[in-house]
Amino acid sequence: MESVREWTVKVVPKNHQDLPHCSRVHDSPGVIFSLAGFCGNVFHSFSDVLIPLFATARPFNRQVKLLITDYRKWFIYKFIPILQALSRYSTFCNSGYEMVDIDDVQEDGKNIHCFSRLTLGLKGRQSNELSINTSESEFTIIDFKKFLRSAYSLRKTTAIKLQDGGKKKLAPVLLIVTRRRTRALSNVEEVERMAVQLGFKVTIAEIDANVSKSAEVINSCDVVLGVHGAALTNMVFLPENAVQIQVVPFDTDWIAKNAYGDPTKDMGVRYLEYKIGIEESSLSKKYPPDHAVLTNPKLFVMKDHTTEFAEC
Repeated sequence: MESVREWTVKVVPKNHQDLPHCSRVHDSPGVIFSLAGFCGNVFHSFSDVLIPLFATARPFNRQVKLLITDYRKWFIYKFIPILQALSRYSTFCNSGYEMVDIDDVQEDGKNIHCFSRLTLGLKGRQSNELSINTSESEFTIIDFKKFLRSAYSLRKTTAIKLQDGGKKKLAPVLLIVTRRRTRALSNVEEVERMAVQLGFKVTIAEIDANVSKSAEVINSCDVVLGVHGAALTNMVFLPENAVQIQVVPFDTDWIAKNAYGDPTKDMGVRYLEYKIGIEESSLSKKYPPDHAVLTNPKLFVMKDHTTEFAEC
C-alpha cells in the first residue's frame, strides 16, 4: 500500500475563493482508481482492480470516464478490451489510449478537471478473492464472466456435455498449464498420456502475458489443470460448468484454496484439487527427511529461505 497515492477530499462552498477555475469540464461522471499495489501480477490485476472496477463502473453503461492515479501505461495496453468495454471514452488515438492520468495536475492550477459526479475508489470485494460484494453491487461474478466473453469475443459459453443427446460421446478438451521454473510439473507427458486414455483431447500450453490469446485458449477448454500460480486466474474466461483442477504444492493448502478454490463457487466453475505429498515433491530429493523445508516449511520461509521453498 506504500506505493498507492493518497488523495484528500476537501469540502468548500460553491464559488468559494479557494475553488480553482476549471480548465476542462467533463459532461460524463468519473471514477478514480489506482494502478499501484500488486497489480503487476495478473491475479491482483483482476482481484484488486478489474473486478472491483467492473462493479463500480458497469452501472454507468459506458458513459463514464476512467481517471487513473499511479498510472501504468502497460496496464492500459494489456487490458484495453476490458477498459474499452467499461468506458466509451477509452478510445485509441495517435498518442495511445485516451485515459485521464489524474496525477498529471500542474501546481499552478492550469490542469483542473471538473465533474458533476465523481466516484473515489472502487467497490470492495467479498471475503473471497476474485469476487464481487453483491451487497454493494447489482452485478455478480457471473455477470463479470459474461462481460469478459463479450469484451474478448469469446464463443464458448458452456462446457461440453459428454453425451450429445445420448447418441455420440464427445471428448472434453483438457488444458494442462505448464510452468518453466518454479512449481513445474515434472511428469507432464505422463499426465498427458493418462488423460488421453481417459478420453480427453489434451492441449499443453504455458499461459503468457498476452491476455487476449490466453482468454481464447482458456475459453476453448472444458477442463484446466495446473499447479497453483497466477496463471490459474484465467479461470475467469472458462465457460460455465467447466472444471478447474489445481495441483496444490506441499504446504500451500490455505493460499491455494483462498486464491483459486473458494472463488470458483460463485463462478459457475467446478473445482477439484490434487495435493502434492512430501514424497511427490522434488524437495524430498534435495533435502533430508528431517530438514526444516519438509518438517516446518512455514518457519523456513520466515527465515527468508524463500528461493529454495519456491521449488515445491
